[in-house]
Amino acid sequence: MNARSDPPITTLASLRHGDRALVIGIDDDDSAKFAARGLVPGIEVGVLHGGDPLLLAIDESRWAVTRRDADRIQVDVINRTRTSPLQRFWRR
Repeated sequence: MNARSDPPITTLASLRHGDRALVIGIDDDDSAKFAARGLVPGIEVGVLHGGDPLLLAIDESRWAVTRRDADRIQVDVINRTRTSPLQRFWRR
């Protein structure tokens, strides 16, 4: 029997280009600010560009979020992009 290990709960700031995740929590102090952008618990987000700021796909919208703000958003990883050892050194 193969045990499948689920990706750990992490923050949006830890995601890379191509990753997808489900928002599961937002720090209370920032929840209204993010809700205005459509970032609410239960929504799926995709990372279009890593870096600072992160460029996110939320439904049909695109939003830039600073890494500082992204660190306040807890996510459950749906799909993490695999990279080869050489790709870690390439810039997108």
